[in-house]
Amino acid sequence: MHHLRDSLLGSLPRDASSIGDHDRRDQESTRQSIARGEFKEVRGVAFSNRTWIVTSRYCDIGDGVDSLEGSIHSLWYMYYELGRNISSESPEHEAGDMTEFWLNHGASMSGTHRLNFATFLAKLASTRVAKDRLCQIALLIFRNLFESPQALRSGEESDEENQNRGIKQLEIFHLLPAAIAWLNIAGDNLILLSDVYWNDCPSNIGRGGEGFLESDLGQRSPTGFSPWRYMFWLKRLHEIQEEAKQANENALEELATDGIEYMVDKVKDRNAEVLRAYKNGGDALHQDKYLVCLKPLALGEESES
Repeated sequence: MHHLRDSLLGSLPRDASSIGDHDRRDQESTRQSIARGEFKEVRGVAFSNRTWIVTSRYCDIGDGVDSLEGSIHSLWYMYYELGRNISSESPEHEAGDMTEFWLNHGASMSGTHRLNFATFLAKLASTRVAKDRLCQIALLIFRNLFESPQALRSGEESDEENQNRGIKQLEIFHLLPAAIAWLNIAGDNLILLSDVYWNDCPSNIGRGGEGFLESDLGQRSPTGFSPWRYMFWLKRLHEIQEEAKQANENALEELATDGIEYMVDKVKDRNAEVLRAYKNGGDALHQDKYLVCLKPLALGEESES
């Protein structure tokens, strides 16, 4: 679990002069297919062939990253050609497929693969591609983690790949690393979308979880992102942090502490709408011990040391 807190470092791309004859032929084949308008075929090869090769050889056989470099660069080149040739108005540029991948495969992945995938998605979302629609994946993660009934269980339990595990079977130790990756990498986007009450996603994705909807904050909030929902996530992180400390789950406590820091820092940096919502939220909100960290920011005071 401790290793899940570390950022994943990829190999630096090699100089273009190191591209071999096989790579050049592969790129030329891709260019010719694109020139013929075979976008669907190239996309199919990228996902069904190249991605499968990399996944199978890395996960099942145990090949190292260096030995997979050719297939990875081939995959990148296909998406590069698709990205620059498909019209910006085309549905092919939308983020729906990535959301489906998370819905269909996020639960069954191993903990390491789930974190890898969440980190990749958060990095894409941080660039604000697809009109911020990738951030709907954060809504799914946060709803399952923060807004659904969850009991804290040991992070030492197995989180290996399990094809029979569904999204409703994911627990705190399954999802917390992925959530913290999103808060760390795409936190600027998440606070911005909360500020503007972003809800450009299907209702089944934007809706709140049971715990959120029954809360005072949830009853004030529309679907999608909102300042009220952001505060609820922050409150739940404090609760998880406290529960993890009491249970001596140090890795989970550290992750929750990191998440709290990321969220509060973004609120402070942006002077976010969250602060105005908190300031005008009433006495009950101001007395919530898990949200007291917002009080000095909302009143324009210096943070307590």
